[in-house]
Amino acid sequence: MYRPLLYFFSVVLMLVVPALVIAQEASVKPGINDSFQDPDAGEYTERFEVESREVFALRKEILAASGIQPGQTVADIGAGTGLFTRLFSEAVGAEGRVIAVDISANFLEHIRSTARDLGLTNIDTVLCDQESTGLPPRSVDVAFICDTYHHFEFPQKTMASLHRALKPEGRVVMIDFHRQEGISSEWTLNHVRAGQEVFEAEILEAGFRKVDEIEGLLTENYFVVFEKVAKHALVTPLIDGSGGVVHRPAAVDGPLVGAKAVFDVTADSPTEGINKGLDRAARLLNLYGAAGHQAGDLKLTLVMHGDATKTVLSDESYRQRFGAEANPNLPLLRRLQAVGVEVLVCGQALNYKGFDDSEVTEEVPIAASAMTVIINRQATGHAYLPMP
Repeated sequence: MYRPLLYFFSVVLMLVVPALVIAQEASVKPGINDSFQDPDAGEYTERFEVESREVFALRKEILAASGIQPGQTVADIGAGTGLFTRLFSEAVGAEGRVIAVDISANFLEHIRSTARDLGLTNIDTVLCDQESTGLPPRSVDVAFICDTYHHFEFPQKTMASLHRALKPEGRVVMIDFHRQEGISSEWTLNHVRAGQEVFEAEILEAGFRKVDEIEGLLTENYFVVFEKVAKHALVTPLIDGSGGVVHRPAAVDGPLVGAKAVFDVTADSPTEGINKGLDRAARLLNLYGAAGHQAGDLKLTLVMHGDATKTVLSDESYRQRFGAEANPNLPLLRRLQAVGVEVLVCGQALNYKGFDDSEVTEEVPIAASAMTVIINRQATGHAYLPMP
């Protein structure tokens, strides 16, 4: 019954995955930067540095909210005429450094000339290309991307280069236009290829995590802050503090939205320790979170039986039976339930292990048996994962 379905999905994935790879190699918005190949810097200064432009009118507030500190190295990605480059120059002070990054040599020459006129000696420039920022590894504390991300023709490659350029725990401050059908202007709808949700997902996929969103400051734009996630660092985006995973943005066979699974949890655990079935459930959810998905994108059931039955005992019962101060599994169990994970205990195992029904924590329903739970969930499309 399931073999034809598995074959069908295998064929679909064989067709879809290469298409995604090809899409990453192609420009997402061909021609969007044509006007910046040989721009008139004076003309663009009149367009960009005018009070009618929201980010110019609120430039001081944006600077304050960006949290730039003296001594930092700040990369102004898509620096344009150097509006924020000049502001960052003052903010980082004599010990700091500002790198203006742009695809236009004209803009960079304008920035250098303006810096000389103003006596700003801590500004450098980097001529980038469409696929890379061109910044050295681990050279930048903060990357600032204002009304520029939607100009990235190769966002995956550009953000990968920026990930390499940032120091550990380096930040990305990103401001871009709200793009909402029926609300945004016709210019925005035609010019900006996608909205905030899409752009954020791309940045998360590049190895960053969202740490803040500044609300109430801008109306035409949104203001979000991301932090670099170091390679091999464990992250817990959905179940904080448990089930850490390594973010692997380039890996194949990532989390599938709409998947279903039932964990057959039988493993024992130390009296003071967490059952590995619960930890693995947290790990699976965090894999979804690291890929930019929500907990609701996975339907997960855990059934506890065998030596794992004690995992669901109330604090009082656990204390009486094992001498521990409390059941160490319950906080994680509750966090899993809070994001939609179904947790059940085998009624037969309770009997075999000599536990009374009244000893089970009130949050966990008692099933007829683990076998019936597993059969019932498999009948509705859940994958079976034993946790011995």
